[in-house]
Amino acid sequence: MAQLLYNRGVSPQAAPSFLDPDLFHAPAPFLLPDMGKAVNRINVALTRGETIGVFGDFDVDGMTATTVLSDALSGLGARTLTYVPNRFTQGHGLHASGVRFLKDRGASLVITCDCGISDLAEADEVARMKVDLIVTDHHVPLTTLPKAVAVVNAKRRDSAYPFTEFAGVGTAFKLMQALYYDKDPSRLEQLLELVALGTVADMVALTGENRTLVHRGLRALNTTTRPGLLELIKVSGLTPGSITSGDISWALGPRINSSGRMENTNSEGTDEEDPNKVGTNTSLRLLTTTDPEEAEQLAGELNEMNGDRQQRTADVYGRVSERLRTRQVRPLLFDADPTYEEGVIGLVAGKVSKEYYRPAVVVNSGDVICHGSARSIPEFDLAAALEQCSELLRSFGGHPLAAGFSVTRDKLPLLEERLVALAEARLAGLDLRPSLDVDAEVSLKSLSGETFRLTRALEPFGQQNPEPCFLTRGVEVLECRSFRNHEKWTSLRLKEGRVAWDAVDFRTLRGPDDVPQFIDVVYTLRTRLWQGEEVLQANIVDFAPAR
Repeated sequence: MAQLLYNRGVSPQAAPSFLDPDLFHAPAPFLLPDMGKAVNRINVALTRGETIGVFGDFDVDGMTATTVLSDALSGLGARTLTYVPNRFTQGHGLHASGVRFLKDRGASLVITCDCGISDLAEADEVARMKVDLIVTDHHVPLTTLPKAVAVVNAKRRDSAYPFTEFAGVGTAFKLMQALYYDKDPSRLEQLLELVALGTVADMVALTGENRTLVHRGLRALNTTTRPGLLELIKVSGLTPGSITSGDISWALGPRINSSGRMENTNSEGTDEEDPNKVGTNTSLRLLTTTDPEEAEQLAGELNEMNGDRQQRTADVYGRVSERLRTRQVRPLLFDADPTYEEGVIGLVAGKVSKEYYRPAVVVNSGDVICHGSARSIPEFDLAAALEQCSELLRSFGGHPLAAGFSVTRDKLPLLEERLVALAEARLAGLDLRPSLDVDAEVSLKSLSGETFRLTRALEPFGQQNPEPCFLTRGVEVLECRSFRNHEKWTSLRLKEGRVAWDAVDFRTLRGPDDVPQFIDVVYTLRTRLWQGEEVLQANIVDFAPAR
């Protein structure tokens, strides 16, 4: 445990609160910039009975943040309206048309979440509408801030808050903490299930205050009474009470994301039967519904969308991979085609970046406007690169490792040229091969069920707090066969000395014929039931022939 904590940069002084996040004491939310201004304006709106609009993004982070704000504001008696833009017709970010939609329905104050920090022209347009704007965001600000009553962002250069790595939902929650500061903050506790969902799904660092928020949020998620989440857990094949951060990453998050990726709805249309469905999508409706029957229906729809999303991602990835194999591998990979579906290009870029260990950009190239998604490696900051190309772009935003943009068709070749040049300059001389961070080299016999239980104290796992990873050399492969008829997944029996372990390999996709008799193997720990008892199993991350 000392080694594992040291590897994660946890000092002896910080170890107690890391192992028990309930011991962590968060700073006062009013240390965040403009927090006092934001709270004062919201309190005025509550006193006057104003309608408050909440403008979110269409990914998990944005939709959970939207739900946190609307639920917490409603808990204080506010009338709230929500709006989520359409990925296909509007794209990421704040849109004046969406604010106008909210204004036309009575909103005089609009609060953004997970967007707005770089939408300067849109914020100016909102000001001309005479609508007050509060921006809450976690993306890196530009040199100039948007015109607004308040801009709450821990990454602002003038921020006094000691933690900067919140997701959008974390920033929204801090605003509600400040608003409830002199009221009853305990009423926000159940909203932490949404904070956990958005924080883990957005892949921000699970360190510092994020670790505490997710730890408490998982506790709330495992006892949730929210109908939409209960049904989503059911269709995902999960069991309430045992949900982990990994389940959010691999099961819940992708299903919530699927509506934003696959659903091309008219968010500015009208719905005479239910006006509350306007300016929203299936996932937001799932998170906010109080009707169990509607929740069951919506969860089923999201499950189907997720299956469709997986198939379409595989199709586009196959086409991109085939084209890249015919080209010279450059420091940054760039591919554009009108047939690449906008809803999955980010996922495809992530798979390409992982395969080649290069920044990757995949673009849906329209006749006039092109929409691109990019994924990167730690050595190349995408957000900074796009800012250096800002004069070519219609819009852009994101993180160092994940970003998106829109550009006119005539400027697409120049954008590719500029991004490749930036990557060539930044990555020159670097060995661009992926690496594994191994916590310790151990023997199989040195590990036990007690080891597994101890390592669980490091949960929740995620960015900058990965699941413990071990290396054992010279292991003999006694058996290796396909796992449940999947030709690229394997089930193995490993032996070292007198100790034998079962193992599964879902990661390397090499198949039984590609596994030598003796291997050096890197793995994480898992357990399975065997004859009524829990036994350890190796979850293989990678292997190589034993040296």
